[in-house]
Amino acid sequence: AVINAAFSNDGTQLASGSGDASVRFWDLTTESPLHVCKAHKQWVLVIAWHPASRYVASACKKGDICIWDPKSGTHIGKMLSGHKKYISSLAWQPLHCSKNNATLLASGSKDNTIKIWEVVRGQCTLTLSSHTQGVTSIRWSGDDLLYSASQDRTIKVWRPSDGVLCRTLQGHGHWVNSMALSTDYASRIGAWDPALQGKVQSADPLTVYNKYKGGERSTWYQDQ
Repeated sequence: AVINAAFSNDGTQLASGSGDASVRFWDLTTESPLHVCKAHKQWVLVIAWHPASRYVASACKKGDICIWDPKSGTHIGKMLSGHKKYISSLAWQPLHCSKNNATLLASGSKDNTIKIWEVVRGQCTLTLSSHTQGVTSIRWSGDDLLYSASQDRTIKVWRPSDGVLCRTLQGHGHWVNSMALSTDYASRIGAWDPALQGKVQSADPLTVYNKYKGGERSTWYQDQ
């Protein structure tokens, strides 16, 4: 069974994860398969495209993460391992928030933790642990804050640069299963400007983000 699928941010490819432990890439122009990628040992539960479509991250029931080159279908670097239970959600840092050429990916797991990975080096840089039950969903906002939802009925807001817990949102009477941020669209397009048919822009990604967000990026969290 196909468990998860995600479109590339330029709209040219689709990546899918399956119960057969494979990741498949599809050409949406010709509606034909491109690559079949195998490295996982268990079901592929989550797929996430890098904002500029340079990479695709996939996570499995075993708690491992693979990084793929969508052009060639090759596995990049080593498998990212560290979670003790299955991974429920992945989120890339928006392009305009990246510093020092770092490529950061966050993963949320049933083991109650969120991990932040430096993908190029293949290292876990932070482990965020405050939830008392499994993490169900994570979102990386355009203000460079990380939001995590959990079966403990809370949403937590983190500063991923140093792991500080900024606040905890409470009120749900049962599990929080999913989240959406008002800036999701603006963060997702990154270097892709829909007004120019999805061509990569040479402009600062922050300019593209602010164009579609409708205002300047806030900085309240930097002073906390």
